[in-house]
Amino acid sequence: MEASSERPPFVATPSEADTIMEIEMHDPHSFIRLAKASVAALERGPTPEDLAEAPLADLWAVLVKGEDDLPALWAQVSGHPLLGDCQVMTSALVGLNRDAGWARTISRWYRLGTPFPRAVITLASSGHDPKRRTGYLPLWSSGYLALVDEALLEAKIARLLALLKNLDAHMESGATARRLQ
Repeated sequence: MEASSERPPFVATPSEADTIMEIEMHDPHSFIRLAKASVAALERGPTPEDLAEAPLADLWAVLVKGEDDLPALWAQVSGHPLLGDCQVMTSALVGLNRDAGWARTISRWYRLGTPFPRAVITLASSGHDPKRRTGYLPLWSSGYLALVDEALLEAKIARLLALLKNLDAHMESGATARRLQ
């Protein structure tokens, strides 16, 4: 029997997965449904089944594109239901528990493996603008900032959760749709 070069039918290519997420994130009804589900899941916490099915995020770091951006998890992921095994930048991070070993994004749970070495992030940021805001380190020339201040990360997540919990009112005003684009 010949080995097939086709990927399994349940794994999307990165561009297909991006398209799926774009539809969910930019269609207000889909986004509200997804956001409410993620907040409810976070409030109850992950079940053992959630974590057993969750992709493993290894060599992970929390990144933002700019200081006003939503935090996301950047990681080498294995077992992702759409992408399989690859490097990813997740949807917005809404919860992170290092001690329990999990993260929650708008779209799913992740099991946390080994974090990206802080020493490498620090080394990668050397030589960059020393006037940068405390709590962020530029990650090479990628344009992304590693969010290294725990209190700052908690504040960003708390602000995002407050917004998501009142999403219906914010979406009616149009402010949230503009903010999340």
